Amino acid sequence: MPTTVAPLPAGDSHVVVRLRGELSIDGVRTVELKFTASAASRRTHAIVDMSEVTFLASLGMGMLLQVARALASGKHRIVLVAPQDAVATALRTAKLESLMPIAADLAAARAVLGVDAPD
Repeated sequence: MPTTVAPLPAGDSHVVVRLRGELSIDGVRTVELKFTASAASRRTHAIVDMSEVTFLASLGMGMLLQVARALASGKHRIVLVAPQDAVATALRTAKLESLMPIAADLAAARAVLGVDAPD
């Protein structure tokens, strides 16, 4: 599966971005610019659907952290949704869930951020 990023419809208070594939060196190179633009350019909260990310290398963690830090500077947050077991384990081992909470689904992610689903 190629590594891709796709912005999804969301409300004015947040963006939703779906990542797919491997966030390895090559995968990050493929999606980093588009992901950063999609997740951080509007300076709102970001929800990242990780359900189809099959591998997360340290470079991928760095990409996510970069967006988390950019959002935090504007008092916004990033929430990761439904990472596969290996990806969730990598995030927890790196102790990143305090900076990027992990939610089971979009509704739970919106609840963490205190935002509503789009109409």
